[in-house]
Parts: sequence; structure tokens; C-alpha cells
Amino acid sequence: MMATNTRQLSTHAGLIAILLVLALWMPLPLYLVSLALFGLPHIVLELSFLRSRYAARWPTRWWIALGIVLLLQALGRAAAWHGEFSVESSRIVDVLALFLLALLILLAPMRVGWPARVTGLLGAGAVMWLLERGDLVEALLLLAIAHNFTPLALAWDMAREHRPARGMAWMITGMLMLPPLVALSAWGGGIVPAAFAGQSWSLAGQLPSNIDGARGEAVLSAIVLAQCLHYYCVIVLLPRAEARRVGKAITPAPLLFALLVAVLLHLAYYLHDFSSARQLYAVAAGFHAWLEWPVLLMALLCMGPSMQQPGGGTARAMDA
Repeated sequence: MMATNTRQLSTHAGLIAILLVLALWMPLPLYLVSLALFGLPHIVLELSFLRSRYAARWPTRWWIALGIVLLLQALGRAAAWHGEFSVESSRIVDVLALFLLALLILLAPMRVGWPARVTGLLGAGAVMWLLERGDLVEALLLLAIAHNFTPLALAWDMAREHRPARGMAWMITGMLMLPPLVALSAWGGGIVPAAFAGQSWSLAGQLPSNIDGARGEAVLSAIVLAQCLHYYCVIVLLPRAEARRVGKAITPAPLLFALLVAVLLHLAYYLHDFSSARQLYAVAAGFHAWLEWPVLLMALLCMGPSMQQPGGGTARAMDA
């Protein structure tokens, strides 16, 4: 058993090291390849994980309300992809969806205590403030970056209820410390910025004007690394831990086959028209990313009893 764990840790460490090197020396190719190959799988497997972990925790009627809001957001993004909606209008729909999700936390089932409800109220107020100021692009970019770190919360939420998952939670914690260290390295004058010497591609227009040169490239490399580590967490580490917890696979085999076909078709679309394919991907990406915020806030701030463990009795009914 110890030898197996050692081999697994070596495999994880080796892959993380490869991702770190590629993020430092070839961030743009790494971003393009990882998005095309692992974007859709990470969405489907993360949704499977969330379903397994949280579907029975709150009533069906709350999930239906959540799904309606997310469907409206997806329709807005789909309309923008199809050319029937401007990008600016799509961003407004994104932010309005956040507002409605915050209200759903405020109006959540009775088992959710006051910390989650107060957070929902504050979130709704913050969204209204953003809409009034018009700072939508910066806010959505910040949320997209923050989303890469949600496996940290998902892992520790599992670990507090399932002790064997603590090792995985510590591993994810260590992994997700790397992107901030890469981003901060350029300000510290360390050895990491030397990795950017001779890069020929420009970052003009992709980062704030006061972040350029080695600093800009360090920040972009950190963002790309965070995205790849997020993929690794939700495709490999979290589903494996959840499958061990419940004693069965959490993603049906037919769904995995359908996912493989979808990835191949989407990859062909990327090769044909990357910009349009990325916009289509954003429809599903927004759905799953926006879903995480209310689920995580309610799971972490819920005052009710924790979810029962497998074998510890009948799980709470969906409509209880």
C-alpha cells in the first residue's frame, strides 16, 4: 500500500512539474492545447462530482430554481455565440445571473443558516454595485481566475466529512500555491522571471497597462498554470476521491463515451475556428462555473448537519 501511494505521489509530482515548466516557457500553447483537449471533460466530470456530493443535500425545488437561472445565463451566452446578442449584453446577463444566484442563497432551504443567507444578501448588493459602476469586465475576469481555485474549497469540504480525503486536500493545497508564487516571483526579482527571456509573443491588451514585461508574463503564466491545475484536480483527484468515498464510479460509462465524441467534435471545431469554438465552450463553462459559487457558499456556511457518509444510514430525500 505504501509503495502504491509513493508511486502515485511521484506521478502527481512529475505531472505538476511538467505543467509548471510548460506554463513558464510556453504558456500560450499550453493554454490553447489544454483548453481544446480538457475543457469539456473538466466541465462534465466536475458536474458529476458536484452531483454526487451535493444533489441530496438540498430540496429538488431549489435545484430547479438554480437550473433555471443557469439556463438563462447559458441562453445569453449561446445567443452571443450565434451572433444574435452582443458580447456586452452577454456580460450583463452573466452578472444578472450572479444577482439571482445570490438571491437564491438568501432564499435557500431552512437548513441553511444565517451566515449563508447574509453572504447571499451581501453578494446581491455587490452585484448591484457592479452594475451601477459598469465594471463588468474586470469583475468577470476576477471570477474566472478565482474559479480555478475552487478545488481547494471542494477538497477541504470533503475532508472535513471524510477523513481519508485529507491527504488529497493537502496535495491540492500545495498545488494551488504554485500559481500565486509564479505571479509574485516577478515582483520579487527571483529566478523565475529569467524563464521569460526571449519570449516573442505580445501580451498587449490582455492585462492591465501597469502589468507588463516580465510581470505581465509571470501573471499570465500563473493564470495558465492555475487553469491546468484546476483541470487536473476536477478530472483526476476529486472524482477519484469521491468514487472511493461512495464506493462506485460517479460518471456513467455511456456518458464518458459521449464525452469522448464531443471532445473530438469540439477539437475539430477549434481547428476550424478557434475563436467561435471558444465562445461556444464558454456556454457550458459559464454554467458549471456559476453553479459552483452558490453550492460552495452553502456547503461551507451551512449551519445544518453534514451529509451522511455511505453506510451510515439512508441519505436525506431530495424533497424532504
